[in-house]
Amino acid sequence: MDIDRGIDSAQKAEKVLDALESGKLKLRPQDRFWADQLRVLPRGITGLLNISKLTPDVLAIIRATALALTHLEQAEEKVDNESPLPILDAQCMLFRLYEELFVALTGVPSGKVGSEQEIKLRMLARFGDGNIAHFDEINAAAGELEQFYRENSASMFRAGKSLGGIKVVSGGQRRYGPSALSATRIAGLYCDTQLIPDPVWPFFAENLHLNALHLQLAIALFCILQLRPLVDARLSVPPILVFPSFEERLEANDAMTQAGIASLAVKVIVPACNANMSTIDELFEYVKKYEQPFLDAITRERLFVPPGVEPTAVGTAEEAAAIYLQELKGVRDQEMLGKMEKLPRGVLVLNGILERLRPQYHLAENAEELNSQPMLSTPVHWYYFELCARAEARELIKQQVLSREAFDILRALQDDSLTWLGNVPIAGLVELRERMEHAELREQLKKITTQLTAAGPAELEAVAREVRHGLDLLIQRQKKAIKDIEDKYSPKYWAAGTGSVIGIAAGASMFFMPALAAAAGVSAPIASVVGAIGGGGIAMAKDAVGQFVEKRRARKSMLGILATARATSK
Repeated sequence: MDIDRGIDSAQKAEKVLDALESGKLKLRPQDRFWADQLRVLPRGITGLLNISKLTPDVLAIIRATALALTHLEQAEEKVDNESPLPILDAQCMLFRLYEELFVALTGVPSGKVGSEQEIKLRMLARFGDGNIAHFDEINAAAGELEQFYRENSASMFRAGKSLGGIKVVSGGQRRYGPSALSATRIAGLYCDTQLIPDPVWPFFAENLHLNALHLQLAIALFCILQLRPLVDARLSVPPILVFPSFEERLEANDAMTQAGIASLAVKVIVPACNANMSTIDELFEYVKKYEQPFLDAITRERLFVPPGVEPTAVGTAEEAAAIYLQELKGVRDQEMLGKMEKLPRGVLVLNGILERLRPQYHLAENAEELNSQPMLSTPVHWYYFELCARAEARELIKQQVLSREAFDILRALQDDSLTWLGNVPIAGLVELRERMEHAELREQLKKITTQLTAAGPAELEAVAREVRHGLDLLIQRQKKAIKDIEDKYSPKYWAAGTGSVIGIAAGASMFFMPALAAAAGVSAPIASVVGAIGGGGIAMAKDAVGQFVEKRRARKSMLGILATARATSK
């Protein structure tokens, strides 16, 4: 059977099987013979149905039935006249629904919570009182979010595809946590739009086999809600766009996805084994039969990096397997964890590698579908991204979206020496994006690295060094601007002999007149301003406000925010 036709037939068999199990497809008595054969089909390691034992007649019936189901679904879609929301409205509503669900889970808005540990304590207190009304609130909020997904998921995905500019799609991992949030802040200083797979959608799509499911849902909501100001700003070029990636559902039901993941695994793993294999099932049998040679090959090629370990620090495959199980405790549910603990070490390691490769497959697929550059947030995810790219002879960079030089700069911004960029507050990022200052920084960094890359592609370490040096110079320029502002005004204060009074007043956000307060962006009661500084000091007060305004403007510029972010890290 032709490979593509075989995968297509497996896809159609999956559709018919799903319709049978859901009750959507009703059978006549004479149809039971082929339906019974379909129900007992085995699955491969990635979940792909093995249809090789079906007769041509049965396969033809299944394919025809799948086509009929497809036509029925298309007819139902035409009947549904619900129009999806415009993309900015949809994103704002999505984040509002996130917030409502978070409040239902924790009892407080996300802005009132400071850490994941606080979420856990609040949920223990909230659900420890036995009040079933809390569960009703969760179900109501979750129901609204599910309805939103049904009506707007496809349109949000299409909207991501239609956006232009420097556009990246994040991925390579299953959750959106602190490292991903930091990467979003950093990339927001450079990119036009970041496409982020919805980290909440999977909780509604499939059984994730997670321990403390509601707690992990609340944590996922808490992390993604940090980005809400970027959405509520409703900028014409959205800094972020959250879209449903459908990953779990595709892995469970889509034959093309199952075959694609299997193919990627074979291309990455088999060359290390020095054996003649072409399918994932053959690889699985090899692992069971030749466990120690397999583990030795994985150790030698460093193909399994367990959670919490850097690629440069990974030990043997056996050590990685032990770390893998330890890291899953408290994350996976007990039933799934128990099954994994009983697996032979070779099979466990193979499963661990597959868990690393699955997000990489989806990232590549999303980048292709959305015409965007893949972007990752940690060294281990970049490590697997490059492994997969080499195995599939795939280019790291989508040249129609991002130049080689821009890609190198964007990666350099994630260098360990520049982690302080992750301190940029989201509110500050919103202001920078409103003024399009990210585009100005992009041009500045391009000028800084032009000489380095003029002769051809440069090493990432060299680009990072130049970017770091360039940012140091830019921040030094900002400090000089602040000093120039101080020098501009301070001689007047010293000449008047009242500099200390004004300095104290300005430093404490002292009582300005209403018009000056509005200009300075501060609010305070005016009290007895004239009495405090004297009638002759009003001009001096205006100078103080002038200095305050100019310094405030300088500090709220791109360079000012970068300088503050760096100072915060020290």
